[in-house]
Amino acid sequence: MEETNSHRYERKDSSPEILIIGAGLAGLTAASTLKKAGREVLIVEANDAVGGRVRTDIHEGFLLDRGFQILLTGYPELDRHLDLEALELNSFAPGANIFRNGKFEVISDPFRSLSSGLLTITSSAITIQDKLALLRLRYSLIRGTALVSQNEDKNILEHLETLGFSKKAINNFFVPLLGGIGLDPELQGSARLSLLILKMLFTGTAALPKNGMQAIPNQLAENLGRENILLNHSVEKINDTEVILESGEKIISPHVVIATESPVASQLLGEQESPSKPVSCVYFAAPHAPTKTTALLLDGQNSGPALNVAIITNIAPSYSSNNETLIASAIPGRYTPEALQSVTEQMRNWFGEQVDDWRHLRTYSIRHGQPDFRPKMPFRRSTQIGPTKWICGDHRDTPSIQGAMVSGRRTAESLIKSLKN
Repeated sequence: MEETNSHRYERKDSSPEILIIGAGLAGLTAASTLKKAGREVLIVEANDAVGGRVRTDIHEGFLLDRGFQILLTGYPELDRHLDLEALELNSFAPGANIFRNGKFEVISDPFRSLSSGLLTITSSAITIQDKLALLRLRYSLIRGTALVSQNEDKNILEHLETLGFSKKAINNFFVPLLGGIGLDPELQGSARLSLLILKMLFTGTAALPKNGMQAIPNQLAENLGRENILLNHSVEKINDTEVILESGEKIISPHVVIATESPVASQLLGEQESPSKPVSCVYFAAPHAPTKTTALLLDGQNSGPALNVAIITNIAPSYSSNNETLIASAIPGRYTPEALQSVTEQMRNWFGEQVDDWRHLRTYSIRHGQPDFRPKMPFRRSTQIGPTKWICGDHRDTPSIQGAMVSGRRTAESLIKSLKN
């Protein structure tokens, strides 16, 4: 039986002041904000652990984050709700190593790492003009002058061309980097959103908690209190202030917050489902690390389905309990449960015959990896959808951990304000 890194909660209250459906990051953040304001809150969650899409499984002695995820420490909302020090974060090296022509070339931030910066100068993965354009973009993003308005928004591919980046830089660097983070290998998503992501990369680090990404929702849940969360309770229907569970049990609450992922929220509300972006990830165990780098590895030559690869235990050794190496090969924007053979061939192309000694651990294919955020879409959507109903999630803000937590806080603050009126 699969072991999950989860917490179990019990509560028998059937008439809470505020009922939240979904114990993902948005629901947990909303509940914590409401509790701090002195409000009574109960979360019902369909799954066996908190976290929503931010989940970690324990499998054969490894921590496997579902779909391969990272935390960008530059997100401004994190400090409001999390004790980052307690998460014991392990950071990726800045920049990335790009695989092309049978070898890896370094593209890094010279302001973060002098040695990697020197390697960047000699790299042929992008042109000299691209390197200068990247430095200009870094400077203007940190100052805030490179961000675009909603009306000026276009797809990220067009915007990168407008900024003067060559096709070489776009294909070798931006497609696997931004396409990986945004699950958008065609770079058709919002430039406005992608520029914010780049700013987070320049101002913070990409990191993994010591105990897996599950540690983030677990910390939020612990702060909220176990007695305020019901796991394994799936909602079938909502009738105004009455929430009917699949078990037939009814919970009455004057305020109901729908904090599920977008497809489930659409189903509960009887609305058309919004487009989603899928993701797949193949995990391997290896006797030894194929490289010592702690940087993200990018596919700069379209050599296979995996756009980015991470030697997870180089970054966070705690992800393995048996001294074996954990490797994640991520396939953003594609639902490919049968990707093992093609990814294995790609990894053999990268690392040679040593891949024959690797062991397949698990392939995750997730249909709803992120909401599909297109150009000119608003960063923030309304949180109240009726006299008794509220909604939150990264589909109401930006598709990210940042967006989920902002949405949860915004919804709670709006609800608190309505209760005072």
